[in-house]
Amino acid sequence: PTTSEAIPAFARQTGAACLSCHFQSFPTLSAFGRAFKMGALTDVGEQALVEDEALSIPAVLNATIVFRPQVNNTKVATTGLPSVTSKEISYGDQVVLIGGRIGPNAGAFVELGGGAFGNHQLFTSFDFGGFKGGINYQSSGFGSDAALQLGNTWGQHGGMMNMRVTSANQYIEGRGRATGGLFGAGQYASLAAWAGNDMGAIQLGLVAPSDGTAFGVAGNGTFKAATIVRANGFFDVGGMTAGVGGIFITGNVGSNGQYNVPASFALDPATGLVVPVPGLAVGQLEMKRWGLEASLEGEMGDSQFGLYADYASAKASSATKTNVFNPSLDKLSGWGLRGTVKPLHNLVFGLGYNSMKAGVVKDKTFHIGAEYEFYQNFVIALTYTNNKVSTPVSTTKTTTTLLDVEALL
Repeated sequence: PTTSEAIPAFARQTGAACLSCHFQSFPTLSAFGRAFKMGALTDVGEQALVEDEALSIPAVLNATIVFRPQVNNTKVATTGLPSVTSKEISYGDQVVLIGGRIGPNAGAFVELGGGAFGNHQLFTSFDFGGFKGGINYQSSGFGSDAALQLGNTWGQHGGMMNMRVTSANQYIEGRGRATGGLFGAGQYASLAAWAGNDMGAIQLGLVAPSDGTAFGVAGNGTFKAATIVRANGFFDVGGMTAGVGGIFITGNVGSNGQYNVPASFALDPATGLVVPVPGLAVGQLEMKRWGLEASLEGEMGDSQFGLYADYASAKASSATKTNVFNPSLDKLSGWGLRGTVKPLHNLVFGLGYNSMKAGVVKDKTFHIGAEYEFYQNFVIALTYTNNKVSTPVSTTKTTTTLLDVEALL
């Protein structure tokens, strides 16, 4: 049997082992996985196709059901306050994944959870000889660049053992989702043209916060979005794969005052009383950030290893403009570094650290994890995260131990 921990829907369509597309473990991409994605998820192995004029689809709908129970222990300690410990069993990512070919030059990936689509991506790919290109659309929680994510440092493919929590770019992307969530747009939507080959790709497009259905929120959408430029390069270095990349986002979203959050009233669960909730004077919403990344993936003897580093920066907000990626009045910037090693065919270890700063506020995270695969598409991961946020007057330390069981059907 072939060890794997990936989306069985794609394995069914391609007839290829899951680790053909993934390095070490799901969801980290290999060279084959990047090619499959730049091919718009259209590659088919021995699976039958239904074909006619202007029709070429798999004979079956390729889907995956995710089961993901988790056991979480979190302790929060703040200077001058009693520490708070919470323990819970939760069930995250209980979704149905549907993905693959919808035509010779188009494919899609969709997550169906409670309510509307959790994540959806539409890919197109056309062969221009020495390179491929297309126009992609996405609305997801994967990141602002999810129209075509190929790197493993942050975003959709940095999630193994949640190691992306130590990525500086992932940190800033998370800030953006939190800011957008204040007015109901906790995801990103983007429309981007792209071109690439086995040496890398570049995408150029428009991006905005999204509620999962629109640029903005349903009933309050916009055509006015920020510009995104994203590039990745991959090179062979002594039998290893070196990756470099960058992202640049700039521009306004919507009109001035369009996404102000009005004052309201809400039930306070602590007192049972209805209390006022302050509004948020967003002013002109904008998206301004940039970042760099570097990676090295390869083998040493029978072991696979991965090294990942990145830097990210987001412009400060002002009295009249709110940067989605950084609502602080100070510039936000920092770096992240992590490594993973796979000494056995079904065992992976990871270790990472990042350091972020906005003015006098420092935010540092240490993360360590181990993942064991019992058999195909059934893994268990144990992670420990230590996060410390400090200011001149106080420090908040949050430690989280998570047992994560993931089974994919």
